[in-house]
Amino acid sequence: MVIGGYAEGDHAAKYYKRLTKNIPDNVELRGAVTEEELIDLYARCKGLICTAQDEDFGLTPIEAMASGKPVVAVDEGGFKETMVQGRTGLLTGADRDQLVKAVTEISRDPEHYRDGCIERAKKFDVSIFQDRIRKSIENAGLR
Repeated sequence: MVIGGYAEGDHAAKYYKRLTKNIPDNVELRGAVTEEELIDLYARCKGLICTAQDEDFGLTPIEAMASGKPVVAVDEGGFKETMVQGRTGLLTGADRDQLVKAVTEISRDPEHYRDGCIERAKKFDVSIFQDRIRKSIENAGLR
């Protein structure tokens, strides 16, 4: 299942149109979903695959990890900041064969990653971010 939409005029519109022409029977394009639906999908999935290149931060892996789900993502950008190789999933090249290999490996025992995923996701909680910002401001003498 592929979740997410794109903004009109976005470069992704052409990519989306190309994708929709040859969708395999076992793939469903859901587009944008509500937050409630997204939470349910994370709860029921076996894992998350992130193929975006040059991703700024990598919020979707954190969302999946908060649900205890392992992630396979390309080894670049924000995914390298949010994931822990082998503990929360696998970082791999943006190559079809490498992605298939990583998904196959994770699929053998996705529950193995559960505790590591939840532990890692907690490090990105809003309250922790706010505390770190406050401490940085105090340490800089701006308060």
